[in-house]
Amino acid sequence: MDQKVSVIIPVYNAGKYLRRCLDSIVNQTYKQLEVILIDDGSQDDSASICEEYCKDVRFRVLHKENEGQARARNIGLDIATGEYIAFVDGDDRIALDMLAYCVGYMVQEQTDAVLFDCLMSEDLETEIPNIAERVQHVSGNDILRFYMEESTRNSKLYSPCLCLYRKETLGDLRFREGKIYEDMDFKYKYLKRCSSIVVSNQIKYYYFVSGESTVSGKLRRKNFELREVDEIIYRLTQEESDSRVRFLGQVRRSRTAFSLLGRMARYGVLESEINEKETACILQKELRQNLPTLLRAPIGFKRKVLAVLMSVSYPLSKWLMGRQKTIY
Repeated sequence: MDQKVSVIIPVYNAGKYLRRCLDSIVNQTYKQLEVILIDDGSQDDSASICEEYCKDVRFRVLHKENEGQARARNIGLDIATGEYIAFVDGDDRIALDMLAYCVGYMVQEQTDAVLFDCLMSEDLETEIPNIAERVQHVSGNDILRFYMEESTRNSKLYSPCLCLYRKETLGDLRFREGKIYEDMDFKYKYLKRCSSIVVSNQIKYYYFVSGESTVSGKLRRKNFELREVDEIIYRLTQEESDSRVRFLGQVRRSRTAFSLLGRMARYGVLESEINEKETACILQKELRQNLPTLLRAPIGFKRKVLAVLMSVSYPLSKWLMGRQKTIY
């Protein structure tokens, strides 16, 4: 296989973990690579580390002012020359056979995308486990139904990093800039363009969960942009003939208040401009209106119980989430 893969890596103050990330790419068993590093105005030693790795002729770096991850990825897409595209974040790493594994299916199946699983951990040395392979082939109108069903159960599927893309299929599709949650509708829009995809349960990506996640997880005003992307996905799904896809789009929009309440209950509030009590009251009212849809949604029983509890008593649900971190 001699198809080139363009690996796009936005880098922002990732110096502490960047070498670990780039080593996992240098040592890929698949060698036909173009690695595009977008240094997004880093203030640490990330820029010099990027230059260091550019001694490998497959690597190149573009230094720019900080404009956000979406802009960095879009610049990478604009200059990528590979037949396939992969996204990796600068503080994560990938399995050494990730690209060979995905390109193999791309070539063999002539598919538009290969989706795979990830391991999330705070331990830098955690090994990626070997599990029995299970592969699904999804095509045509079933693709969006599959994506909406599975992403409703497991939000990891939204990540653009857990997929190898065909550049020809991507075409002019780009991430919304200046926003967060921009990857959610990007993935939907891409899969809508696909004729067929391969979905594997193999863990090929290692997602590093920083010990600072409690601070970064606190509710900020920026998190309310979730409303925007949920509305975008809702409107896109309402264009489909599949009634199940349309319903799952409704579920996505109905989960907004639940998701924001859950973040606030678990992590607290970061910005003083957000009044927790007042915000909880507003979101509770919205949640109560959407509760019938959530109770019919393909989400876990514990989450449905929590949604009911949150709609009745935010303080009690906050106390419960403090004791049972895995319920949300």
